[in-house]
Amino acid sequence: MKEDKENCIFCEIIEGRSPVSIVYEDDKIIVFPTIEPVTASHMLIVPKIHAPYLADVDEETTLHIIKIARKVSEAIRKSKYQCEGINWFLADGEAAEQEVFHFHFHVYPRFKGDGFGFKYDRSKNFIRTTRQDLDHIANEIKNLL
Repeated sequence: MKEDKENCIFCEIIEGRSPVSIVYEDDKIIVFPTIEPVTASHMLIVPKIHAPYLADVDEETTLHIIKIARKVSEAIRKSKYQCEGINWFLADGEAAEQEVFHFHFHVYPRFKGDGFGFKYDRSKNFIRTTRQDLDHIANEIKNLL
């Protein structure tokens, strides 16, 4: 379900109507640890505008989010919450398991055996492709860039 601005938890946080532990904030974004972390120091990077999907976020803000995600990742690695790896994750749309429909970008600190990860059943979704199929796919997407 796509939340409107009035019913959006991230908008409540940004507007100061819900508690938050701010890691970083500027005029475009806010960064904070999530209340349902995968591991300690799991962060969310959220644009201050109510933008349900990636396509609703302007390019400058999108690039800024990536820049800050890199800095947050470096800070986590230097902190007492050091990790063995970091995943960045974006769920864009219900089929991608987006749960809050205000664009947000995850920074997940990772450890071997932490139990987190993507599960993929090749028997359900396996698609055998030829070079010709890949060329068609590449050309279709290239033509839409």
